[in-house]
Amino acid sequence: MKNDGFKSNVAVLVAVVTVLGAMAACLATVATSDAGDMDFAGLDASIRAQKAEIINEVIAYEHYRAFTNYIRYDQLGTLLYDPNADETTDLRNGALQRELWGVASGISSVFFSPRYIDSDGNYDIQRELDEAWAQDSQSEDLDAQPFFDKSDKFRRRSSFLTADMIVFAVSFWFLTIAQVTEKKIKYLWAGLGILFGLAGILGILIGRFLL
Repeated sequence: MKNDGFKSNVAVLVAVVTVLGAMAACLATVATSDAGDMDFAGLDASIRAQKAEIINEVIAYEHYRAFTNYIRYDQLGTLLYDPNADETTDLRNGALQRELWGVASGISSVFFSPRYIDSDGNYDIQRELDEAWAQDSQSEDLDAQPFFDKSDKFRRRSSFLTADMIVFAVSFWFLTIAQVTEKKIKYLWAGLGILFGLAGILGILIGRFLL
């Protein structure tokens, strides 16, 4: 009668360990799935970041090319001034000068922003790129690293919980031996099974809340 009670208790423990092992497997699977989702999100952010960087560089260098045209027309207009020219030449040069400066003014007002011209008269293309990147970052997530960091975290959790399944398997093995053994050593097997089961439960808690 006593032996039947022991076997019944062990059978209950076997069932509990089986359920806990299945729970660890489920959590490991969820962690793997979450890691895959984070990888996908990270790749998506990387692609969007590369796209934004390429577009911003194309636009910025188009503006820089417009700036070089502005400088050329502006300097050509300046070079047309000749204090020693006769009246006819001065009138002709003045007309050409106004035309060139008009083109330069049109370029600066339409094809690039004068605010990117620094105090030395150079075009600060890096400032334009930085501002464009900051604006893109406000509208969408372009930082892929946090997603990859989360993916690594979920993979560590999955690996840990997969190892925890082995702990539950060992517990199941000891409890099964205890259930079929008739000698007093069955209490040792049952004790070891319980210890491994408790270790497995601790593993689930660590994997779920600490990793």
